[in-house]
Amino acid sequence: MSATRPRPRRLINGVIEDVDASVLKLGPEFDVKQVSHDGEEMPLIALNLSEVRLLMMAAMRQRTREMNGQGGGYDEMEQDDMDEEELLSSNQIVRKTQEYLSIFARFRDEDTVSAVEHILKTPENADLHPFEIAQLGSLSCEDAEEAKTLIPSLANKKSDQELQALLDSLRRYG
Repeated sequence: MSATRPRPRRLINGVIEDVDASVLKLGPEFDVKQVSHDGEEMPLIALNLSEVRLLMMAAMRQRTREMNGQGGGYDEMEQDDMDEEELLSSNQIVRKTQEYLSIFARFRDEDTVSAVEHILKTPENADLHPFEIAQLGSLSCEDAEEAKTLIPSLANKKSDQELQALLDSLRRYG
């Protein structure tokens, strides 16, 4: 199947829903505006692998504190000294996900992840979809051509020079 042809995703109400990343037709999960459980409209949040890794580590630290009876009063230094392996739960899915993120998360610490997020969300990148932002933060593209091949929807949004400048800025942190 050609990379530019949409692929069927699933059957919804008797209709096959197509997906096509080159035009950001990614399915209802990636609509820019989502409806919450209480009916409120909220913006889509798409996380890059480094952000997911940090969130999982924070959740695992919190779980460890709760299991040790520490609740909310904990020593920040003790939290940061916890080894990644110590934080892994016995749940195999969580462990495998954490292993994957440890290998593929591009940026390691909270300050770097914040700096990268700041770069990707500057006004000159306001035209980027949250999915594109997450992909740029996750993938380690060497040049604009590679980025446009892996994220086809960028082709109509950024010139090669603009995209290369963005990739060079990201590379400084990774």
